[in-house]
Amino acid sequence: MSRPGRIVLVVASVALASCADLKNAITPPTIAEVAPEPVTPLASPTVTMKGAHGDAGAAYPPDFAATVKADGTILFPQHTQGRIQGSSLLVGGETVLTVGADGSLKGPALKRHYAFGDDGSLLDDDGHGVRILPDGSIRAVKGAWRSLSIFSWTTDKGDPWDKHAWRTLAIVALVVVENMLPAALRPDGDSKADAGKDKGLDIHIPPPSQWFK
Repeated sequence: MSRPGRIVLVVASVALASCADLKNAITPPTIAEVAPEPVTPLASPTVTMKGAHGDAGAAYPPDFAATVKADGTILFPQHTQGRIQGSSLLVGGETVLTVGADGSLKGPALKRHYAFGDDGSLLDDDGHGVRILPDGSIRAVKGAWRSLSIFSWTTDKGDPWDKHAWRTLAIVALVVVENMLPAALRPDGDSKADAGKDKGLDIHIPPPSQWFK
């Protein structure tokens, strides 16, 4: 015969497990919880990762894509080549972005100051930025199309992503989005009428050769 205390313990364990499942269903685990990795040095993916536009209804500019290879090579739009070296990204042999031990990003590749949060989000001082999800999709934080991906990473062969080097992929995606689709991060207004409208065509989008100067 089961003891009353044991029954209570079993019921409590089932209840706790159900609560955990419900919490994960409502608020899925962040990439930092699913695949913890140090802020520095920047890691290279274990396989070639290809990034392109997501499922947001944006008027994506041509050549909106990037590739990060396992050897640390980065291919930005218009055949602009970069490389991962330690805690920095290099383009043309020059450092264009460096990640500090505190998660902050510094360098000419980005127009604003961004830093990694505890959940893996890359946010500027006003809370705008991007968040990479465990499936490789990139969401805008406090921007347009918040419930849709504005950029998405997949393996070059279509295999499941092992989530390695997610910080590096988040940074590269942010560089592409901030320079080529800035309206995704900072739409002109926060009203529902404005949300989801692409305004990127109203501004000058510099070629990649000018991003890193």
